[in-house]
Amino acid sequence: MRKRPGGFLVVATSVALLAGLAGVPAEAATAPAPASVTTQATAPESTLEDKVRAAAALGIVAGDDLLVLSDRNFVIALWRQATGAEVRASAELAFAGSDFECTQWIKTGIHEAKERDNTNEIRDAEVARQARELKQHAAATIGIIAEPELLVQTYRDFVYALWQRATGPEVKAAALTAFGQDEAAQKEFLLNGIVTAHAQDQQDAIDADNQATEAEKARLAARNAKANAAAVLGIVASESLLVLSDENFIREIWNRATPGTEVSAAAERTIRSSNPADWKAFIDSGIYAANRRDIEIALQKKAEADRKRLQELRTKAANSKVHPTLVAAADIALAGTVDDVDRFLRVGQYQDAVLRQSLQADTVGSRGAYVRSAPGKQSYIDFGKAAPQPGDGVDATWKVVPGLADPDCHSFESVATPGSYLRQQDLKVLTAASDGSDRFRTDATWCSRAGLDENGVTLESKGAPGRFLRHYDGLLYAADRSGTHNFDSANLFEIDTFWRVHGENPATSAIQRRWLNDDAMRAHVGDPVAEEKADGELRYRDYASGRLTWSAATGAKETEGQILAKYLSMDLIHSSLFGAPTIDETGTPDGVGRYNHFAGSGSIYWTAQYGAHPIYGAIKDRWRALDWERSYLGYPTADETAVPTGRCTNFQHGSITWNSTTGAVTDSRNACAK
Repeated sequence: MRKRPGGFLVVATSVALLAGLAGVPAEAATAPAPASVTTQATAPESTLEDKVRAAAALGIVAGDDLLVLSDRNFVIALWRQATGAEVRASAELAFAGSDFECTQWIKTGIHEAKERDNTNEIRDAEVARQARELKQHAAATIGIIAEPELLVQTYRDFVYALWQRATGPEVKAAALTAFGQDEAAQKEFLLNGIVTAHAQDQQDAIDADNQATEAEKARLAARNAKANAAAVLGIVASESLLVLSDENFIREIWNRATPGTEVSAAAERTIRSSNPADWKAFIDSGIYAANRRDIEIALQKKAEADRKRLQELRTKAANSKVHPTLVAAADIALAGTVDDVDRFLRVGQYQDAVLRQSLQADTVGSRGAYVRSAPGKQSYIDFGKAAPQPGDGVDATWKVVPGLADPDCHSFESVATPGSYLRQQDLKVLTAASDGSDRFRTDATWCSRAGLDENGVTLESKGAPGRFLRHYDGLLYAADRSGTHNFDSANLFEIDTFWRVHGENPATSAIQRRWLNDDAMRAHVGDPVAEEKADGELRYRDYASGRLTWSAATGAKETEGQILAKYLSMDLIHSSLFGAPTIDETGTPDGVGRYNHFAGSGSIYWTAQYGAHPIYGAIKDRWRALDWERSYLGYPTADETAVPTGRCTNFQHGSITWNSTTGAVTDSRNACAK
């Protein structure tokens, strides 16, 4: 036996298998809306520059007739002119997906596909072929030879086209139901639902023919079974095919099936049998079971290929050092389902939420300052507000995209002013709007290079090789260490060109700024153990061994240990006599005790022997006048307490009493009266 090469493999019923986002489910109605009014997810359109570059990738000079098209229509226009298998396939998948996917194809997808065509790497072509063949199978089931442009429509629009062309009432009803459902249900309809509905229409037509004999009905049923079986391969069965004997029909199926598939293998096994019952069983059900096995195999292969692609993408993102958010999102997808991986590859990796990052300086004194956009001006680093509010930091957020001049590098698009990029011009680094020129694309491209440690990066200018993004006196430059200009100083060059990459909308509070830039204090209090909190006009954050509290008047000051415990237990942050600390916890001159002063004039003193005690008001004023712990009284040994005449505090060698009637304050070598 000989067989011709080629044939079809119908693959489909899984969200993970074929490309395209599920459209917004439509409510079932008496008739579907035409494709021109189907609802699409909102997505930003590509720019004219994006379209010009996309067309140029195919050697096409984009005229006004192309540039005025919507992104979706632009994609199909380039698809008509493309010749490369990967470019055509990726365009089909984008067109069959969401508006977002069409836009992303124009921005990056066509360029990636063109590179795959150049290197003969097959990826999208196989997936697109499977998508087309699923639709071709469905169309053939009801006797329609689908034209190429119909086969690349979205699943929803293709179901609508079948509803229009179908004649059987069961098929039309099933198509209407699928039209109003999600993409997974639409794929299931195209693979199985249309077959079941069409078979019912066929049987209903046979049953309605009162003139037909039982023999004639059996003959018609057998013809219908062959037509349906042929449709599995996307074949609209001709009369010459339908009049074949079962054995010869199966031989023809085997000849047309894709070599190596389960359908081909099942057909071959069947024609080796001489039992007519085996032939009939293959036509009625065997071909469908074999096709389901082919589907399972294809699903598994695609799932494995997708996971490998995502792991490679994740590795590349991690190696770039500028995509920590993308890496984290990829990890979540890898830990999820097959559908999660598929969705991330098609859409997730391109969404703004995973591409937005910020660049933080790491020079002592500048830690916590971020690169900020200044449209049309030289960019700079800045800390932002001492007490950040929601929404702060947009001007320090950059969308990290493949390099405009080199996709293996990066460009930083301002989120605050879309279409503007971080670029070097005459060695100054500006936030500038793209003019579409090669010079701009080169100057707006930065390549990752190794930094001082693995948790940061340096960025070499593509437009000024050997020069790196550097902050100097708060402004940004493309600098080297030559000393040619002030910003080329070798002093601090390594740390000034080293950047730590963080998430979007960064906000560095005064507390965070202090903690980042005071190495000694940071080593003392340890790492944060809670988020920064606001309490009225004050802000505070707890650390492993202390707390930093900030007010506009006092700045960020540190308290710790038993002094902090006393401060918290007495709720002194809300006391008019205490409030925010005005100094860090400090050792007393004699080296015995420690203390903090507070904005309301109160203080807390601590010794190992007597613990921490607050002292405030007139009693504190008297103790200060006596020269604090250096006086004959020494350190406080207890909290202030009520006495018959007013208030009193005990010290090591006496007490101070305030008379609530006269206001007099007296010190004594005696303990407080009881």
